[in-house]
Amino acid sequence: MKATITLVLVLFVETLCSQHTDHFLEQTKAIQPSDTVVVEKFHKNGIIKEEGTALIYERPEYAYSRKFGNYKTYYKDGVLKSETVYDRFGNPMSAIFYNRNGTTWWKSETLEIDLAIEDPLDYFVSDRPISITKWNKEMKYGYDIDKMFLRSEGKIIDGAKIGTWKVYDELGRLLGQVDHDNK
Repeated sequence: MKATITLVLVLFVETLCSQHTDHFLEQTKAIQPSDTVVVEKFHKNGIIKEEGTALIYERPEYAYSRKFGNYKTYYKDGVLKSETVYDRFGNPMSAIFYNRNGTTWWKSETLEIDLAIEDPLDYFVSDRPISITKWNKEMKYGYDIDKMFLRSEGKIIDGAKIGTWKVYDELGRLLGQVDHDNK
């Protein structure tokens, strides 16, 4: 039964996660999870801290656990802190982070994931087995408008800003552009 549920979940998320390159999909197709577990972690005060699903990968050296599907985190008072969708290897496909009052302060969408190693069997033991390209939206609180607004947006590859990022004012007007390729 667990194998059937795992397969259905993997197929569902892989369909949603078309950001994987053909190279990534071909090289990792033989790496399959051995189990699925429900994750529930709690703060010391008993309030939910994290909830979601994890996939377990049995390897000769270790059993690796990777977040999978929709995963939520919460502040100590139970207010939603973040919602992230992970692919079957624990790579974030999309993420939204919230302030305590429920306003969004950060959004990210993965545009592309590619394998950055030669041997897919090294996936779990490599420090950087993949290359991830994302589109990030950074929010800021506008005191004059008394709400969050889109401050900047642009591309990130492997955690570094690249290309041209747009910067906006509180009213959504383009203030300028910053070229991160020439820094």
